[in-house]
Amino acid sequence: MRPSLRRYLTALPCATLLAALTPGASQAAMSEAQAAIHSAVTTYLAREAAAFPGRVSVQIGENAIPRNAKPCPALQLGLPAGQRAWGKTTVGVRCAAPSWAMYVPARVVIEGSYLVAARPLAAGARLESADWEIRTGDIASQPPGVLTDPSQALGRTLRQPVSGGLALRSNQLLVVQAVERGQRVRVTSSGGGFEVANEGVALAAAAEGQVVQVRLDSGRVLQGVARAGGRVEVGQ
Repeated sequence: MRPSLRRYLTALPCATLLAALTPGASQAAMSEAQAAIHSAVTTYLAREAAAFPGRVSVQIGENAIPRNAKPCPALQLGLPAGQRAWGKTTVGVRCAAPSWAMYVPARVVIEGSYLVAARPLAAGARLESADWEIRTGDIASQPPGVLTDPSQALGRTLRQPVSGGLALRSNQLLVVQAVERGQRVRVTSSGGGFEVANEGVALAAAAEGQVVQVRLDSGRVLQGVARAGGRVEVGQ
């Protein structure tokens, strides 16, 4: 066991974790402390990966948790620096009293659908439904940013070529600018049941949801959030 971990994200009582443990042949031979840690790591990773569109399952090796693990009334869990809550990963587990710490290796599998190029696609191609196929498998084993819904690809332009059969990823697509530098934009500010609208010029290009500065016709410079259709929303 190691004396310290980089950071901790969750603290869970062992009683709750044991209630969530699914009995199994390998788990039946575990000590109470091992079972609690196993359940804690499983619950933690399943929750962290819940945002993915697919069925999440957590795999922990039979010997991943030391047999001499000590009981703990409140386990603290977190991902060490550089670790992700999917694919092959490691979870830091710590107990404040009695004081101990360990790392538990695990694998998170996310079974779902994702898009792959139906054929070689050239840079600059505007994607249509015939350009991809939907494949089912472990999304966690694919590169980061893999597209999981056709709406994420339809009408978008590739910024680089993609070989046939490879997963389509968000970083392969050109960023769609909501406003362009020098573009006339409509600036809206709302609050208290009313809305004030002005017009101005965007001082930089920005994608949907990005912050951009606008110079109003009065000369005043404001900062707001870029929206589709040449709009910028300014908060109160």
